[in-house]
Amino acid sequence: MTREQANKEYRQLLHDWNEESDSIIERAKREGRLKPGLDSNRELFVETDQKYMKKIQELKDSVDE
Repeated sequence: MTREQANKEYRQLLHDWNEESDSIIERAKREGRLKPGLDSNRELFVETDQKYMKKIQELKDSVDE
């Protein structure tokens, strides 16, 4: 994979990650689970963050140098 292809896929992964995070926030608001504060809701995002960090690492590893 070229660096240009990787950059395009990286931007898409970031977009998807943000979309999924936004949906988690909306769902937590509807269910009354969203807590005030910057770090008080981190447990809501653990699985999503791990999933996208893994995908990004795999993408970095696939770039032809």
